[in-house]
Amino acid sequence: MAEKPKTILATLLLAGNRVVSDAHLREVTWGPTPPATVNQQLYTYVSRLRTLLSPGAAIVRHRPGYRLVLTDATLDHAEFDRLAGLGYDALKARRHAAAAEHLADALALWRGPALGGVTEHLARVELPRLEEARMAALEGRIAADLALGRHDALVSELVGLVEAHPMRERLRAQLMTVLYRVGRQADALAEYQRGREILAEELGIDPSSALNDVFQSILAGDPGLTAPAAHPPEIRVQARRQVRPAMLPPSVADFTGREPQLRELSDLLCGDHTGAAPVVVTGTAGAGKSALAVQAGRLCLDAFPDGQLYADLGGQGRPRDPYDVLEWFLQALCEPGTPIPVTVDARTQLYRSVLAERRVLVVLDNAHYEQQVRPLLPGAACSRVVVTSRSRFTALEGARSLELDVFERVEALALLRRVVGPGRVAQEHHVADALVDRCGRLPIAVRVVAGRLAAKPHWPLAEMARRLAGGDRRPLDELSLADIDVRSSLRSSYLRLTAGARTALCRLSLLHTAELPIWLAAVVLDTDEPRAEDLLETLVDARLMEVRGTDRTGRLRYRMPPVIRLFAHECAEAESTAAERRSTVDRALTAWLLRARAAARALADGRQVAAGGELFWFESEMNGLVAAFRQADADGHDSTARSLARTLTELRMLSGAADTRTPAARHRPALPHALTRV
Repeated sequence: MAEKPKTILATLLLAGNRVVSDAHLREVTWGPTPPATVNQQLYTYVSRLRTLLSPGAAIVRHRPGYRLVLTDATLDHAEFDRLAGLGYDALKARRHAAAAEHLADALALWRGPALGGVTEHLARVELPRLEEARMAALEGRIAADLALGRHDALVSELVGLVEAHPMRERLRAQLMTVLYRVGRQADALAEYQRGREILAEELGIDPSSALNDVFQSILAGDPGLTAPAAHPPEIRVQARRQVRPAMLPPSVADFTGREPQLRELSDLLCGDHTGAAPVVVTGTAGAGKSALAVQAGRLCLDAFPDGQLYADLGGQGRPRDPYDVLEWFLQALCEPGTPIPVTVDARTQLYRSVLAERRVLVVLDNAHYEQQVRPLLPGAACSRVVVTSRSRFTALEGARSLELDVFERVEALALLRRVVGPGRVAQEHHVADALVDRCGRLPIAVRVVAGRLAAKPHWPLAEMARRLAGGDRRPLDELSLADIDVRSSLRSSYLRLTAGARTALCRLSLLHTAELPIWLAAVVLDTDEPRAEDLLETLVDARLMEVRGTDRTGRLRYRMPPVIRLFAHECAEAESTAAERRSTVDRALTAWLLRARAAARALADGRQVAAGGELFWFESEMNGLVAAFRQADADGHDSTARSLARTLTELRMLSGAADTRTPAARHRPALPHALTRV
């Protein structure tokens, strides 16, 4: 990768999920004298980077700049900060073995000098901060090793470090301590003299207390400088009275519907089933998976006398490390003072041993992948595990899957009545039907709409419907209530897609048709049908597309749920130009028109074999053709709209004449009245 795009990427990565302004990107990439075409070059480099990023990362436009969002991707800089933070916390708590391990792991992420290959402008701004963070972690790791009595192994390392960084007084103080401990007292005192001379010559200052204190301790033979007694490499739980773990979150007060799924999950948890196979509750973002798992768990409390464990594994953010979750669980399960091992494998073994004779419910919420879950599974069959995830986890051995779809209409309306009040809903029952349809009956969206209406008792339901209709508002802005945000919930699924799948979702959202046949997806995505089908199936796996069924030719048909369409359309507007979007729609409308004309010609020519296939095609695609006409008419594709209207009318007449004997032909819907206006 060339220097300038590498600089832009490095700047976005270092920003840590914050927006970086265009001005700052220009400054660190081109310096104080950028070229006249700097804005176009910046746009070009960002576009190129988007094509190179892995599925776990995406560059998102947020005026006045850009933000790099990471989902499944791991950033060494962020992981270094996390591990270093754990190390510093362990140092403060005098857990020196854990501190040494965390800080060593953090330092292992450094592979050569930082910011190699970027512009000098960025290096001048960021490199001192990064280098200071590395040196601080190094000094902290050495401090932990000293506390553990590992001074023999530190001599050569510290000699080299002090030679490379003669001004760092803490390193020199650590070298003096190590030399004293290995019986080289004279060398330790000589090291102090060298440090004092360097500081006086280079900076004109005297040594700080970091050096002076060690120097005085050596002269006085302070026993505090001697090697400490050996400490066991473990973390001890703070002494406290043991309690039975009860970690489940509170039940959802207005939990509504889901009776078949609740019965099935409760039976799997409480029933007499052999084995400890986990139950994976899976569904799209906002389907209510967590609420169902908690509700079933609370209904089955009596079946788990030894308690309940719960952990949010971070489905909407960075995945939680099983290492940390095991520490929480072991602290809840073990007797006070029980040593907790410092490796994942050892913690897993202890965790399974503790649960071997207990009956505990374990709820692992918002899981990302199978490897995150496996260390947290009990080994014995007496405990039960519920995992919630947007993925199906088919690679998780022995897992039972429970699919959670959107609400049934009666469930969505019941939630609306329960939160808003039955009287308000009854007064505008037709509007209530339209509201839950506009929400796609997605539970999180229905819950937000209901909550907003409850907070605005002076609003009629029609006001909420008007706001969701768009116009001068973005509908997803209305689907946010306190910490419940539909857009954020969907974004994490979107950012986990590959770049190709994200582009596919954005382009397909531009069409107004309710169903998507594979041939049309291939046209929109500018690819062949097998590749288009693979992309559609990727979106189905990510719960961003649904399989609607099959047409009369046996081909699958797909559907984008309404709320996901709103979100994907926003992404399309943010990540493509108006000309690109219009070109995509033009291509789709033209394909509709050409296919319809071919079908009309076949029917008009009386080619019986072809005509039978064209009849099937027309019956499958009539609603899509009408949607295409309406979109062409509404979006100003006037010529295409007129041609579609004429061809649709002709097809309706020819298809009726070709086969009036079939029930399907006799019950074909009439064409919309809007066709007569064109």
